[in-house]
Amino acid sequence: MRFSLPSPSWPLPPPRHPWHLRRNRTSKEPYLFPTASCTDGQTEPGSKTSRYARTVTTSTPDASVFHVKEPWSDEPVVELAHNFDEWADRLIGIGESTPDKYVVVGSRFYTTDALSSHVARTFCAMELDYSGGKDKPVARLIAWMPESYLLQGVAALPLEPAVVLISDQYVLKPREKQVDWTPSPGQVWRLDTRTGEYELVMTGYAEFNTTYRHGHDVGINGVKIRGEYLYWVNQDDGGVYRLKIDKYGRPVPPAKAEVLARYDTFWDDFDFGPDDSIWATGFNAVFAIDPNNGKVVTVDGVGTSENTTFPGPTAAMFGRNSKDKNILYVTGNMAEIPTDLEHIKIGGWVRAIDTTGFKF
Repeated sequence: MRFSLPSPSWPLPPPRHPWHLRRNRTSKEPYLFPTASCTDGQTEPGSKTSRYARTVTTSTPDASVFHVKEPWSDEPVVELAHNFDEWADRLIGIGESTPDKYVVVGSRFYTTDALSSHVARTFCAMELDYSGGKDKPVARLIAWMPESYLLQGVAALPLEPAVVLISDQYVLKPREKQVDWTPSPGQVWRLDTRTGEYELVMTGYAEFNTTYRHGHDVGINGVKIRGEYLYWVNQDDGGVYRLKIDKYGRPVPPAKAEVLARYDTFWDDFDFGPDDSIWATGFNAVFAIDPNNGKVVTVDGVGTSENTTFPGPTAAMFGRNSKDKNILYVTGNMAEIPTDLEHIKIGGWVRAIDTTGFKF
């Protein structure tokens, strides 16, 4: 679940930067978005068309995307990249398609309340385009996707990156007051960002769904494509899965999901490390996963000696610049670890973990 409060005040306060050595890594204090909720993030490599490598994050509740310029530096700059309020009230996910272009998903919501539902048939996919070489990217609407429930993770096809797969599942029905908690089926959409054409390519998998094992949480959440496989995490059952797909993003028969790991936490998003390990955000912590044997290690946050360092982590992405290829950037949506779910203090942040030297 994502939480939100009214729009952040401007300007944003300067970030804090002290470093702390912890075991075999370093963790950097967050860049703060005090009244916003960072729901997802992406890293961008330095390129001929980009003046700076960036960490790009989405934020609720006002459909904004921020970028952090040179996040590895002592003085990173946090800027508002674009507000998508023309098409959405909140943003849920973001993913790179072709170089310097990002697909952002969001919808209209009834209120700014944390448990507000979206307005039916208002989910859409939008684009944030940095390819023009400007600090101010260009935004456009790609497609309305009214049949979707809660568009979340976005992953580009390796051989045709203008086409993306988007995960989709929700537990709140599109109405102002929640009366029916029956979850929607988990599913995956295929979207061509050039034409706006989309289709449902995966549904009916138990590994996509939620059974409310931990309460009212979703099933399929973050997704990535690596080689011939779609990878995803299930927030409800704690599973990390993969499924073989063809070059068009469709399942390859017999199309059976493979369990890579299972752990008792609320998975949200993940990325692949330099050594093919999986690094994922879970319940107030960051984890490393060995996909070869299913071993899961709590790297930072709850479950380590640093219990309070990662309140509400939502997304993780490794840097792609020579300066930060071993740096895991993590976004989050809580200012502090809550004592219970009735007393949550919202506060968006981006934090960095140096994973150099990590061993399982």
